Amino acid sequence: MPLTASCPDLFSYGQQQYAVRARKRLVTTLFAVFLAAPITALAGQIYKWTDADGNVHYGSEKPPAAAAEKVRVDTSKTGVNRGADALDKMKQQADDEAQRIKEEGIPEQPPVPSLSMKEVKQRCQTAKQDLATIQSRGQLRERDEKGNTRYVSDTERQQRIKRAKKQIREYCN
Repeated sequence: MPLTASCPDLFSYGQQQYAVRARKRLVTTLFAVFLAAPITALAGQIYKWTDADGNVHYGSEKPPAAAAEKVRVDTSKTGVNRGADALDKMKQQADDEAQRIKEEGIPEQPPVPSLSMKEVKQRCQTAKQDLATIQSRGQLRERDEKGNTRYVSDTERQQRIKRAKKQIREYCN
């Protein structure tokens, strides 16, 4: 005689009910998995483009005038890895931007040379003397490349005062 769930001698009523519930759970779980699988396919395309001002934009619709590239969005990763991946992506974008700036010839800030204490003190003293000279005189005069004397305008004088104060903060503190 084969063992089946309909045999009252071998399986109790509770065991039969457990088997039925287990089958229902299995069917429900499989149904949910098959139902959720195509959801990732519903995710739309993401496009990336740069406008005329050099600003980078992202959107779900391709812009009509700009050349856009598709951005691959990986939705299969867990939240644990997303932070590290986002950081890596940001670093890569920063490196790409720095490379683009370098190729386009936009000058970067020159590296600040390390100065000895003697040089720092000398620059501090020079900045203080420049500030005192600019502030003590009413009208500043200077010679241009041709040797002609010209008067310094008030706006240029204020710029020189700001520059001297900045150098004092930088070298005297």
